[in-house]
Amino acid sequence: MNNHSTWVILVTIIFANVILVPAQTSNEEIKTGKLLKRQKENGVDNYAYAAYSFRFSGNGPEIQQLCHNNWELLFGNSPLSDAFDVTMVTDDRSRIKDLGRYTWGEKFDIPRLPAYEEPEREPSVKAIEGHMYLVHSRDADTDLYTLFRVEHLMTGESVEISWKLIAPPQRR
Repeated sequence: MNNHSTWVILVTIIFANVILVPAQTSNEEIKTGKLLKRQKENGVDNYAYAAYSFRFSGNGPEIQQLCHNNWELLFGNSPLSDAFDVTMVTDDRSRIKDLGRYTWGEKFDIPRLPAYEEPEREPSVKAIEGHMYLVHSRDADTDLYTLFRVEHLMTGESVEISWKLIAPPQRR
């Protein structure tokens, strides 16, 4: 093989990698949301604002009516401060994994995250600003994968996230 052919192949490989940089990108647009730390004040529980539905793209009383309290993410309800939970209903087999500090434009590995075989409580995961998380939401009504990133954390108060639904990660 001559130098010209080697150069063309090298440029093609580099160009292909540049195109594939956000390998996890799908046609799904990146959305945003805000979750408040779960608390009860004067007998009023803010659960509908501490929980989030990726399936219905939001939180609050209106989304609560749509999702019938079957949320995919909960913030600030753990003894671990500023943490996420994904176990909310009795048949929940959901999982969550902190993938580390990434932006949406970076290329990073998205591991398979199989749901539990039987309903089980997933341990809480600390919310860290700038970190990307993978959630596999699985129960009788739901089976979806979501990537989300902590954009802003107000310690002890709230968290702002960006997120999108993704296809299940492929086996390697």
